[in-house]
Amino acid sequence: MPPPAFLASLRFTVALTGAAVFAGCGNDPNPAPLQRVRADGAPWAVSYRALGDDPRSLDPQVSYDTLGHAIISLLYDPPLEYQPFRTDPYELQPCLLESMPERGRDARGRTTYTLRLKRGLKFDDDPCFVATRGRGREIVASDLAYAFQRIADPAVECPVLSVLQESLPGLGEAYAAAKKAGGFDYAKPLAGVEVVDRYTLRLVLSKPYPQILFWLAMPFAAPVPREAVDYYDGKSHGGETREQFRFHPVGSGAFRLVEWRRNRLLRLERRPGYAATRFPSSGWAAGEEARFRPLAGRPLPLIDEIQFSIIRESVPRWLIFRQGWLDSSGISKDVFGSVLDASRELTSAYRARGVQLHRDASPSTFYLIFNMTDPVLGGNRKLRQAIASAYDRDLANEIFFNGTFLKAEQVVPPGVFGYQAGLKNPWLRHDLALARKLLAEAGWPDGRDPATGRPLELTLDTTVDDPESRQMAEFEKGQIEQLGIRVKVIENLWARQQDKVDRGHFQIVTGGWQADYPDPENFFMLFASRNAPPRGSNHSRYANPEFDRLFDRMSAMDNTPERQELVRHLTAILNEDCPLVLLTHPVTYALNQPWAPRVTSNPLVANAAKYISVDLAMRDRLRREWNRSSMWPAWAAGIGLAAMAAGVFLWSAKRDA
Repeated sequence: MPPPAFLASLRFTVALTGAAVFAGCGNDPNPAPLQRVRADGAPWAVSYRALGDDPRSLDPQVSYDTLGHAIISLLYDPPLEYQPFRTDPYELQPCLLESMPERGRDARGRTTYTLRLKRGLKFDDDPCFVATRGRGREIVASDLAYAFQRIADPAVECPVLSVLQESLPGLGEAYAAAKKAGGFDYAKPLAGVEVVDRYTLRLVLSKPYPQILFWLAMPFAAPVPREAVDYYDGKSHGGETREQFRFHPVGSGAFRLVEWRRNRLLRLERRPGYAATRFPSSGWAAGEEARFRPLAGRPLPLIDEIQFSIIRESVPRWLIFRQGWLDSSGISKDVFGSVLDASRELTSAYRARGVQLHRDASPSTFYLIFNMTDPVLGGNRKLRQAIASAYDRDLANEIFFNGTFLKAEQVVPPGVFGYQAGLKNPWLRHDLALARKLLAEAGWPDGRDPATGRPLELTLDTTVDDPESRQMAEFEKGQIEQLGIRVKVIENLWARQQDKVDRGHFQIVTGGWQADYPDPENFFMLFASRNAPPRGSNHSRYANPEFDRLFDRMSAMDNTPERQELVRHLTAILNEDCPLVLLTHPVTYALNQPWAPRVTSNPLVANAAKYISVDLAMRDRLRREWNRSSMWPAWAAGIGLAAMAAGVFLWSAKRDA
């Protein structure tokens, strides 16, 4: 067979050729809309978007990754949500609730939060509702309580249990009791979750925890109907096998899932009768008044359908956007120079098209994770520091991100309380002399075992879904191997990688964290020992009693100078122990077509699609203009593909001769 690199090049060329054929012929690669017109005769509005992979799960109490939340947040509404326009500071607003939670104290002096649901809100219609013959029933307080019970159920494996059980009594005890009994007792209420009446729930905290409001804006707190969880069990019923609940959402959100073709398409449809939220009446910048004032107070969502095409390769995804078949796109390394000029502004060609450019500093951090339970890496801090010291982050930034990303010196990103401007991490200086010195002190001089002379061998797990991610994996391998260490790269699809990370089946793995909410606790919780999987997202399995003690103090505090000092101390501990190689704080460059301008720049609004609108007439007109072309691109692409195939044939013939 041809060598792997040759086959990879062939696959990339075939993908590129296929996209070029679509571009040249002007063929719309998107499926036909569900409908052409609404019931009232108005045009049926569709938004066309792309995902790099299928979600692993659409269960709101399970999924904890950006890709999954991008879909779940449109299918399930939580009690609270972020105001889409207010980001300095970020502001929460009611979603399923009729008002913000009321903070108080009970007779024992414990902090309480009272949640009052809007009345008349319903789950989506589904056969699981046998009592109502498939009609979605009303959402009530017991549904909110059921979501918290599921968080404590060991069979669900909710990744945030370890965080919430520290302040919400009863979660940890219920989890332990279910483990012992072999099943969860849903008939027994949780101690800290009280159903007051049909529409009122009260949370009783064991200690102050201001961040609880942020958690109420996340999918984990979204109510799910118990009927759906019981009905969609993945088992056979009367000869018919039902899907698992994680693949069959029955939600309360602005959209419902109507089609999921694995590896190809997720199609969402506006949910009839959705009434939880409306377009905001304030908060936007003064310059946007003319655009948003006419939308103020309108029912959401503004569009009827969203098509998420699964397109793993970045270049075909870009070419499809360029022809107008996608409404928005990122800018990959491969096309950066053709889209932006030397000053990193849109080229005149794209400005003439009316394409909109957006730059946003993401409240997130990218890194390489060391498995602290690994016998080689876990107990050898100097080895971890050596690998970190050898990494050339400036070079990586220039090669893969066109120099646009910010170097990470701490896990807390800019814009989040506790970030230290000007901080320099002592082990991230790209100092090979220091790295080699540390490596020798770690017991591996020149990367070899002094007793046997054999090189140290490590594995690096990474998600590979396009040529760029494969190039980055090879770069990271080279950064470690310059110390004499041998590295085996293991390529995974997204779901497989997440499973290996959850199970701890890795030595070094690529990773990153985008803020769930704008607080340092959300980043430091990744290193609290009790948050190791399956109870949390401490994927490094880092454990340090002093870190845990300070983290507990910091997490229960409001933002004060004392809390700032605790954040500094926690940062210093992490930087010294080096459970990860800090890489970058991303700056995202994104494009919107002129017919679908962006509504919000708030990175914490995962359900932004419910606010967007599409100028259908403009899209139809510009698509026709952009796709008036002859057949020569398709012929040229076909010739290129034939030449590539001929090359493979000649190579094989020569090899077999």
